[in-house]
Amino acid sequence: MVRTRSQKDALVEEIRQVFEQANSLFLVSLSGLASNDVNALRAALRKKGAHVRVVKNRLARRAAVDGPVAKLDASFRGPTAVVYHPTDPVGMAKGLVDFAKDHPKLDLRAGLIDRNATVLGAEVKAVAELPSQDQIRATLLALINTPATMLVRLLNTPASQVARVVDEFGKKQGGGTEPAA
Repeated sequence: MVRTRSQKDALVEEIRQVFEQANSLFLVSLSGLASNDVNALRAALRKKGAHVRVVKNRLARRAAVDGPVAKLDASFRGPTAVVYHPTDPVGMAKGLVDFAKDHPKLDLRAGLIDRNATVLGAEVKAVAELPSQDQIRATLLALINTPATMLVRLLNTPASQVARVVDEFGKKQGGGTEPAA
């Protein structure tokens, strides 16, 4: 399809907005995948809150100029799709790696995490092995709650020990089996 200069400029602006909104993104090649597989990938990533956009490399390079995505310039080759998420790079990487297990033609080229760190190919799999944000939050909450739980347990221990001593003393003095109050 032949596009006019103004249409291309509008597409560049749309892609630039995608790059600006995305905290993290990955560049993948969908070459060799059937359209049903691509639709399945889009659906799987949509469940994780990620989006997939197929881009024209020349327009994507123009949109990436003077931004953090410019670091990935060499990865814009062949049929390219941008997979992006506003907040969760790990969940998105897990979705891509899981999909790539069943569809080896999916090529994970490169990624940009938190608009700063660049990852290439196999490093995407390493990102997928990191704990998700929910797992990190749960671990952090457990670490925060553990000292509080231990403190309550320590404060209650002397009181229960005193109660047992008084109970034993009462049993010895009174000879009864009723616990002392």
